[in-house]
Amino acid sequence: MPKIDISKIQNYENMTAEEKVKALEAYEFEVDNSEVERLKTEVERLKTAVSKANSEAAEWKKKHNALLSEEERKEAERLEAQQAIEKEIAELRKDKAVSENKARFLGLGYDEKLALETAQALVDGDIDKVFANQQIHIENVKKAERAAGVANDPTPPAGGGGETEITKEQFDKMGYTERLKLFNEQPEVYQKMIGEI
Repeated sequence: MPKIDISKIQNYENMTAEEKVKALEAYEFEVDNSEVERLKTEVERLKTAVSKANSEAAEWKKKHNALLSEEERKEAERLEAQQAIEKEIAELRKDKAVSENKARFLGLGYDEKLALETAQALVDGDIDKVFANQQIHIENVKKAERAAGVANDPTPPAGGGGETEITKEQFDKMGYTERLKLFNEQPEVYQKMIGEI
């Protein structure tokens, strides 16, 4: 800050304090117009530089945000595609597991519908349904065995003595239980079939 040149104030040394204050208040600095112009020019140059820097920073920020938004959008699309692929793989694995388990249940003698239903329940982790279907299968097997037993059960001839004529071929197809029954009920026929008579 420029200093006041008191030598330019007339009679300053002889003034009272109040007069000195009034003189200082009324003092006008000599202004060097060339220096003022230079400072104004420098201030304008600095204002222009700051304005330019601010607009460049805003432009870079805008570009950065646009790129960031583009990257975020691409990342979201990539994640969405990855989730769709993972979902499809999970569905394919489930279908494969159902198919494999269905084949196993069919191999155990399940009917087509019950095998599929049980395989799906097994893959879904519904163990109660698996056991319920197992019980249905067991009952179906028992019914089939009873029906087969009735169909293979020889009927005695009408008015006969209770003995049934059995061919050697029929005897050969009999299981242990049927042969035991024949042995107990018709010992002569049994002996004949095994060749002892």
